[in-house]
Amino acid sequence: MTSLKNVLEEIVVLEVQEQITHISPTAREAINLSEVAAFALNRLPVLYASTSRGWLQQRKRAHNELQHQIVSSVQQALLGVKRDPLRKSTRIAASKVETPAHILARLQKLFSKPSLRWQDVPRAFQEALTLVSYTPEYASLSINDRHRLQEIKGYLHRKDIHQNEHRDWHNNVELPNPELKSYILSASYFLTNVLEDLANQEVQNQLTHMANVLPRKVGIDDVSAYVLNRLPAMYATTEQGVLWQTQKAKEQLSSQIESTVIQSLMTLGKTPRRLADPIPSLKFADECEQAISDLRLIFQREDIIWQNVATLAEYAIEHERQGMTYWRQQWRMLGQIYSEMYLKPGDADLSLSHTAEGEVLIVRAHTKEAFGWLADNPKNLGISTLRLFPAVAEIELYGFFLDFSINYTREEMAADGII
Repeated sequence: MTSLKNVLEEIVVLEVQEQITHISPTAREAINLSEVAAFALNRLPVLYASTSRGWLQQRKRAHNELQHQIVSSVQQALLGVKRDPLRKSTRIAASKVETPAHILARLQKLFSKPSLRWQDVPRAFQEALTLVSYTPEYASLSINDRHRLQEIKGYLHRKDIHQNEHRDWHNNVELPNPELKSYILSASYFLTNVLEDLANQEVQNQLTHMANVLPRKVGIDDVSAYVLNRLPAMYATTEQGVLWQTQKAKEQLSSQIESTVIQSLMTLGKTPRRLADPIPSLKFADECEQAISDLRLIFQREDIIWQNVATLAEYAIEHERQGMTYWRQQWRMLGQIYSEMYLKPGDADLSLSHTAEGEVLIVRAHTKEAFGWLADNPKNLGISTLRLFPAVAEIELYGFFLDFSINYTREEMAADGII
């Protein structure tokens, strides 16, 4: 997660949410929040920040200098978004714009805990599994009902009040957390400024060429913020929109991006560096990393990452609710395969699918190195898999950069002599 964000995104989204409260429910249902926000943002200046101080300064500027312009741009967006030529297209794939904030919002809903933070996820996960355990007295209750029942019985143990300054355990009231509210708000929309990637790529390219002439090292996020604040906004909410905006940027702004990056490097390279905290949303990154690390230890699966933790939680809770507790053993065995293949945490994720032909082990590699290792060692993967899941009919290996899978069938396993 980078320490870089346009502060106007949050302000514009809040303004959209405010303005749509004044229209009819029927009209409101037809509005796509991301489309309206992107339409408005593309007609406003950008205010990127890479530090907490910069974040506060940019927000102050937005409220003092741009408030009227923001309101007007959102009004125009609500009227004009239906005429946007990029509207009738395929929404951007979640994998390209989804952030840990989107996943945390999903977990908040799953665990019925609106103020859940990443640091509380492991405990909430275990509590949810206990609450949905398939027993006669709980079988027909919702998660909310089970929470209330267990609290009455004193079943759930509260953390000490001194361990969390945001909660009042004496009154069992969760106090407002402005930073968490801001963090979760970013999960309510899916959009991207295509210039972020283009600027970042050019910054890294120029850093390589100018490393020996810069007076001091500079942060990539600081340089990118400097550059993006001197370029127009080019937001998109669809796959076609991203392609269109990217092509437009390359045709019209390539030389400007390059010259601005060089200017930024020379300027920031001469500026004394001051210690600064990252933007507020980055504070949750460390919490997320620690929570994922704890969950890997609890469930003995090194393939748990923030991208798949919500899906895994939904799977576990549903199976626990139905009394199919074999999922725990299955997870341990998948974790064992992962370990035997010498994969590092986050290299890939494993899942077992049931088809008419039998069980299929699905392996999704997240790095080219992991994909190459697995593709070059199908026999080792097959041996580990069949020892733990003897009924597996096929292994499917996917790479993040491929649209197809490499399959290792049972017939090929037999030909290799491992059956």
